[in-house]
Formats: sequence, C-alpha cells, structure tokens
Amino acid sequence: MKIKFLNSIYLVLFLNLLSGSFLLANKIPSNQEINQVNQLISNKKWDEAMKVYLQWVRNGFQSKALFYNLGLLYDRKGNKGLAMLYLKKAEKLAPDDPYIREGIDLLKEKIKDRFILPVENKSSFHLITYPWQYWTIQKAGFFLLISIWIVFIYNMVYHFMAIPRTKYFFKQLQVILLFAMGFFLVQSIRIYHFQHRNEAIIISEEAKVLQGADELSPVIQTVHAGLPVLFEDNIGSWIKIRLANGQIGWINERHLSAKI
Repeated sequence: MKIKFLNSIYLVLFLNLLSGSFLLANKIPSNQEINQVNQLISNKKWDEAMKVYLQWVRNGFQSKALFYNLGLLYDRKGNKGLAMLYLKKAEKLAPDDPYIREGIDLLKEKIKDRFILPVENKSSFHLITYPWQYWTIQKAGFFLLISIWIVFIYNMVYHFMAIPRTKYFFKQLQVILLFAMGFFLVQSIRIYHFQHRNEAIIISEEAKVLQGADELSPVIQTVHAGLPVLFEDNIGSWIKIRLANGQIGWINERHLSAKI
C-alpha cells in the first residue's frame, strides 16, 4: 500500500515537472501583462509595446493577435520586411482571418516590388486554379468528407434496397459523385501544399538576386524589403529562391528572414 502511495506521489511530481517545463517553454502572458501592453499601445508607446511583444515571442508564445500586432507596429515604424514577416506568421495561424488578409494586402501596396506579386483576380475559373484564395484546408477537408459520405450512403441505399443498378441513372450519378470526391481531394492536397510552402521574406531594404551562389554572378533582379519569396535550396550562406513571377536565383541569407 505504501509503495502504491509513493508511486502516486512520484507520478504527480513528474506530471507537475512536465507541465511546468511546458509552461516555461511556451510562457503564456498573464491577463495583467496583456492589460499592461494594451495600456502602452493606448498611450502610443509603440517601442515599449514592441519590446514586450518580442519578449513573448522569445518565450515561445504564439498567437495570431500577437503576430498581427507586431506586423502593424513594424509597419508603423516603416520596417516593411519585418511587418510582412509577422503578418505572414499571423496568416499561417489564421489563414481565413479577414483583418490579417487586409493587413497583408495593404502592406503589399507599399512595397517597391508589388509589380512582381501576382494579382488575385477572383473568378469562377480561379476556384479551380487557385483554390487557396477561397478555401482553407479545413473548409476543403469538410467538403471532401461530405462528398465521401454521400458516395458511401448512395451506394449503401442501392445495396440494401436491392435497386437494380441499371435504373435511375445509377452509373451516371456515381461518376458525378466520384468526380466531385476526387476534385475535393485534389484541391485539399493543393491547398495543404500551398499553406505549407517554404516561404520567407526579404528583410533588407534592397538586395540583389544573383544567377549563381557567389558575389561574382550576374544580377537577375533587385528586390526590396517586404517581398515574399519561396525557399528552394541553400549552399552555405546562399539561399536559392523563387520569385512570384517564376524567376529563380540566389541571395545571401542576411537579406532573408527565416522560413515562416
């Protein structure tokens, strides 16, 4: 009995130690700390508020509101690179948040390389070619799940009711349902890959994209702070990137943020 009691004590101590380590690694700000930083923002003490936010980030805390506010504060300071970085981090946590999307769109209008960025013209055709402009992975997955259940129920009804499968356009409807299920599956996979692409942000005011991974290579494009690019590969301190217009080149890592 005593051994069982001691084992219970050790288990409780272990769980407390484990939970304490987790909280230290991902320190959640208290309500008092949140109120204090809100007061700093109300008093327009932007730099002090930013220091608090960055300390929370260093402590491992992540939230869409934290990244969104940091993005707005960096934008106010004129740092378009870090503004875009934190707004993109917020978007990754909440891809369907309209305020975050609006913040990113407004910031895109301010960066010098906005002509490189693709124009998002929403139309019925873009629902097929650019599904991430309309759906999150959760929405696409929901439609996929519904289509699977419809196909399953449709086949079960014909099976248990012993309806001849040559009647009531069974094959035609089955093809349509299977096509819909396949469509949602493919679009879900495409949205997933889009949302998990290796994206980074140009953080230097100006940087040269080179044809090769050395300073002597020809310059193929000059880019500026705030431009999102795709991380392709790296050789030492040189990063291979892909621009939104399809150009591929190399840039020194000092000009680029970490992958979002």
